Amino acid sequence: MNESKTLKWVFIIAGGIGILLISFTLIYDMLIPDICYYHTHEMNSFIALFYSASPATNGHPEPNIANFILSITLGGIIGNKTYKLMIKNRDKSNL
Repeated sequence: MNESKTLKWVFIIAGGIGILLISFTLIYDMLIPDICYYHTHEMNSFIALFYSASPATNGHPEPNIANFILSITLGGIIGNKTYKLMIKNRDKSNL
């Protein structure tokens, strides 16, 4: 079957948005169960790499641009691989 560039981009964008939502909800809740903990404590290096706590958020950690870029990139890669597997399986079933 011929590859569709539109369908490929739909999978890449859907994967990026999906992983972004998972990162901003589930992973955030697993890594930071108590957001007020960081009012009086320092963030470790891993948390500080992907989250920032500014006065605008009253010291509560929030995802930063590195988290956003990594989530979108990882989601796009997963979406692309899913598309390739789908095309490969569809080609095998048409034989």
